[in-house]
Amino acid sequence: MAGVIRAAFFLLLCLLVCCTGGCGNNKEDTAKRVCKTSMFSWEEEYLLPDMEAEAGQALETLGCEAVYQQIPEDTDIDVIKDYLKRRRKAGQDVYCLAGDSKWAVQKNGEAMLRTVEIVGKWNKEARGDGGFCGIVWDVEPYLLMRWETDPVTVMSQFVQNAVKAYRAAKEQDLLVILCIPNFYDAVGMEESLEKLIQSGCDAVAVMNYDKTDEAGQISGEAELAAKYEKGIIHITEMQKPGTHELEPKNTYYQDGFEAVEKSWKHLREEIPNENMGFSWHYLKPVLELLRERE
Repeated sequence: MAGVIRAAFFLLLCLLVCCTGGCGNNKEDTAKRVCKTSMFSWEEEYLLPDMEAEAGQALETLGCEAVYQQIPEDTDIDVIKDYLKRRRKAGQDVYCLAGDSKWAVQKNGEAMLRTVEIVGKWNKEARGDGGFCGIVWDVEPYLLMRWETDPVTVMSQFVQNAVKAYRAAKEQDLLVILCIPNFYDAVGMEESLEKLIQSGCDAVAVMNYDKTDEAGQISGEAELAAKYEKGIIHITEMQKPGTHELEPKNTYYQDGFEAVEKSWKHLREEIPNENMGFSWHYLKPVLELLRERE
């Protein structure tokens, strides 16, 4: 009789695990979740309710299910909680957008680890108001002067920091999206790129700012992402040509939203990774373009 009871209990336990997702492919589920259509947002003003009507409408119009929002460390927690509550009400995931080129070469990854700690703390304080799904790292080591003379060392330290920060984020139950350019594999950094994708993130968001061959430029990254069951996100630039030395070939500002939709459709057809996502860069120029359409 005791054996029958134990067997029944074990069967019930297995059913409970399966019902809560334990029988699924967790990597696959994570890759799909992290690749929702998203919007970068750099300005603090979009945290405030005064901007909610316009910003919220833009996110809905462009089908955004996630927002990558930069949030200064000293932001009042009530402001953060209110913002998270509004995004949750709109059905959108929120990621803390953070990074600086100098973070790439810090010996122990202090800034990245501190950001993980801060976001984890915000989530504890925001319990009940929603929370951050994760972190989007915008750490661009190739912008450092040292990259010109010793890119291998710079990249090696960046990879170490990214891997360490990813482990810390997992302990806080945070997803990690890592922004990368589309040229690491074109400048001899194939091994580092693979390590970043394998051990440094749940998805890579590729700054694929050249309209001439969008699919070809990220084919290598897409293959690696598929290999390690990670997501890949294509970022579309929407800033005006001339901003930050952008040329017309780098941005869809003059092409319009319909051209972006056509580009994304083509990428879905060409990229051999079912966990393919898309992101708009970024909210401020997108709002300018939407106002012009009115």
